[in-house]
Amino acid sequence: MNNLILAMRPKTLLASLIPPVVSFIYFQVHFVDRPYLIFISCLISALCIQIATNFFNDVIDFKKGADTNRKGPTRVTASGLIRPEVTFRWAIFFVLFAMISAIPILLKGGWPYALLGVISLYLSYGYTGGPLPLAYKGLGEIFVFLFFGLFSILGSYYLFSSQLNLQVLILAIIYGCLTTTFICINNLRDKDEDKKVGKLTLATKMSSKNYIRLTLLTIFLPYILLHFFKHEGFIYLTFLALIPALKLAKIVLFAKDEQLNLGLKFSGIHLVVFSVLFLVSIQV
Repeated sequence: MNNLILAMRPKTLLASLIPPVVSFIYFQVHFVDRPYLIFISCLISALCIQIATNFFNDVIDFKKGADTNRKGPTRVTASGLIRPEVTFRWAIFFVLFAMISAIPILLKGGWPYALLGVISLYLSYGYTGGPLPLAYKGLGEIFVFLFFGLFSILGSYYLFSSQLNLQVLILAIIYGCLTTTFICINNLRDKDEDKKVGKLTLATKMSSKNYIRLTLLTIFLPYILLHFFKHEGFIYLTFLALIPALKLAKIVLFAKDEQLNLGLKFSGIHLVVFSVLFLVSIQV
């Protein structure tokens, strides 16, 4: 069981949990309805899709040799802790569980959400597998930005309210950035090994300086976009999250190889601190 939990990559799961939570609380600030069933459905299905993605990633990277000389956290398949076929079966289990948990979403949202769900479920595998593995084609950052930012925030908010506005779009971009930081640091750490095995991430296609600039953009652009919320509560309270953001930026600028694992930890801290301060500020 410990190995299965390790394969889920618990430290990364905040990226799937926090956006729907923020979307729901932001909705509650402006509406009196409390669609808890839809919220729980969004939360569980997003979590299951990410866990399935992590399992698929674990076994497919092993088969492609991408985890042979790993600098990051332990991967259960490559290290021999779990057999590849077992890892794959667990991925399928979470895909099925995501489908079941999404039933309230489908009943409320209809065919557009069914289509979005099918795409999301396929990409849990297609992120590293299939004929166009996104992570191997330099599209991983775009996938994370779209799925954890635009799809998660916009999709859930529309389910809650049946409407969208500019602020919700900006909120989706903010969380697209904050969650993309995770994959940027991961790819920055692994770029040398990825090149050797033909995993052409965006980090391997760009110069190190430009990729570091992109990573820093995902950290600090959310603070610029906060100005769109200047009339909602005391939004500038959120700028206190610059404390972990600056620590994270220092790691990105100066850490190398395994040292960048600390950046993953601070990405999570930054995401949580930013979210708590943002949600508190809009209610002040």
